[in-house]
Amino acid sequence: MGIELYLVFAVVILGLGMYCILTKKNIIKSLIGISVMIKAGCLSFLAAGGATAQVAVVIIIIFDAIMAAIFLSLAVNVYKQTGSLDIEALKRLWG
Repeated sequence: MGIELYLVFAVVILGLGMYCILTKKNIIKSLIGISVMIKAGCLSFLAAGGATAQVAVVIIIIFDAIMAAIFLSLAVNVYKQTGSLDIEALKRLWG
């Protein structure tokens, strides 16, 4: 398979992640959308090839895991404070 097919697949995955972020009101579902978009970026790096791209992908995956842990702890705290995982519930915490 050519690099073009991998890049088209990466763009499709990126679009699915963006759709998930823009349409879902749940914090966990938005986090999944962000993670899917990061994986699409990793796929495009790997499609470009080379050892440098592989090192960059490993670093990106590490940062993705750190980000997921931070967002999940944020989601747990929002749920404890508001009783909901709705993004709109965060507005009540500002007051």
